[in-house]
Amino acid sequence: MQSKKIILSLIAALAFTAGPATASDVYSVDTFAIGTLINGQFKVDSKEKAEACYKILNDETRRLEYILSAYDPDSDVTRLNQHPGEWIQIEPETFEVLNGSKTIAALTHGTFDPTVGALVKLWSVDQPEHRVPSEAEIKRALINVDYNLIDAKKENGRYFGKIGKKQSVAFGAIGKGYIADKVINKLKQGGCGDSLVSLGGNVIGSGTNGSDKPWSIGLQRPDKERGEYFAVVPLKDTSVVTSGDYEKFFIKDGVKYHHILNPKTGKPVPATLSSVTIIDDNSAKADALCTALFVMGWSGAIEYLQKHPDLKAVLLSEDLKHVAMTNSASKIVNIIDKDMTVDIIPPKGKIAFADLKQK
Repeated sequence: MQSKKIILSLIAALAFTAGPATASDVYSVDTFAIGTLINGQFKVDSKEKAEACYKILNDETRRLEYILSAYDPDSDVTRLNQHPGEWIQIEPETFEVLNGSKTIAALTHGTFDPTVGALVKLWSVDQPEHRVPSEAEIKRALINVDYNLIDAKKENGRYFGKIGKKQSVAFGAIGKGYIADKVINKLKQGGCGDSLVSLGGNVIGSGTNGSDKPWSIGLQRPDKERGEYFAVVPLKDTSVVTSGDYEKFFIKDGVKYHHILNPKTGKPVPATLSSVTIIDDNSAKADALCTALFVMGWSGAIEYLQKHPDLKAVLLSEDLKHVAMTNSASKIVNIIDKDMTVDIIPPKGKIAFADLKQK
């Protein structure tokens, strides 16, 4: 297999490495959107087709970013937040995200809740103006966190959304997954059926790689350089989403404050997990579930997964010594870090770690 790199210039022109293309060539492109580095890999038979695939990825990502970004002054999210308590006409994609968010929030008992917008802005962990807010500020923002106040409807072919009075929504914990789902579908429709797309911690793939095998995805070891993994997952027509506290954070007076907030306390989740990975055909669902499980913490996440054994989930402990995963995940996830103890989450009871050998 040959690998060809597309270099994205400041004027968005594409330059390919020289060399004839074959049916097994994989072209790769990097760009930046929705606040993260995006990589697309396309198994196609020509440079021109790779350019067309990149255009699909870029156009769809930026179209959805314009609709769902809390930082765009004209987005649906901004307009909802500027008019809380009022019905606002929205795009069908925002309608889907609102309904999907409310459904998953209910399924996870509010550990995922998109109405934490005011808290996200208060902490601004991923922004230059981040700070530790006062207890009074957190308490005021918490009053308005309640996913039950989200509403959406369709009338006469138009879509409308509404949030509660004084509420603010943020789709950072589901938006990338939703965009990933839409992008991969557009790529398939555009004849780019053998594609792999990475949006930060969200990876989604379709078809096969240049060797006609499933794409292979590594789960990052948080304490190592990017590209050093503790596990490997084959990926074909599904997504792998990971949430963790190791990329977006700041340290104040020796205390680490990361970006995953507990909707119940209004504060970053205490460290018991380093990362949570969900493997699912629906990347939006996987995205939101990762956040919810991280908020639940090590014990809470295990209890939840015991009640939902169909979920393909991998938990990595904060000390990076233990991996726990559902039985359904163990059938496809290969733990390659021999220094970690691994256990399968039992149907009930606590985990007693053992040095189980992975098949």
